[in-house]
Amino acid sequence: MGEKKSAWERAQEKVEKLGKLTEEESRQLECIPVGNKLAARYLQDTNYNLDGELTKYKGTGLRKYVAQGAQEILLHNIILPQNEHDKEMIKRAIAGLRIVKENRNQLATVLDRITNLINYYEQAHQQTYTQFKKGFEARLKEAGQALQKQAGNPAAIEAQLQSQFQSEWLAVSSQLNAQYEKALEEHKQHIQKIA
Repeated sequence: MGEKKSAWERAQEKVEKLGKLTEEESRQLECIPVGNKLAARYLQDTNYNLDGELTKYKGTGLRKYVAQGAQEILLHNIILPQNEHDKEMIKRAIAGLRIVKENRNQLATVLDRITNLINYYEQAHQQTYTQFKKGFEARLKEAGQALQKQAGNPAAIEAQLQSQFQSEWLAVSSQLNAQYEKALEEHKQHIQKIA
């Protein structure tokens, strides 16, 4: 009977079969996390000089990998805004991409599209909320007479209505978000292809 191998031994065999990483792959695996950290620090610290940090890698052949790592974090922070903090983070991430990317003309076009998309999203979100709220209030007025006739705790009825409003609004806003998130993701993928 053959000897049973541990999971570790089987994993080691697979790694050996795959071969060693090339020098290029090794550099990439080293530098992308560095770029991730630089971008994260840039997003948190308004005084952080991302351009200065990236300049340290110029001419070493590593800058493209560090920039790739920074780009990952910056793109991850371009989202559909839900509050003022999100808006500020998005602005900072866009500014960071302008630093990281070398083909600034192509980038500017895509970033303008993203900015427009976010502005349209905010308008659509506000309009959809206003329309939804009016529709819900109209339904409440119709149902209000029936609710008044029911004997019960008014606070419990109000809590139930508020819960119903929130769950219905969540469904409506999720549909809206899905439409805009798809377009935003396409723009982000386009940015990844820009040098």
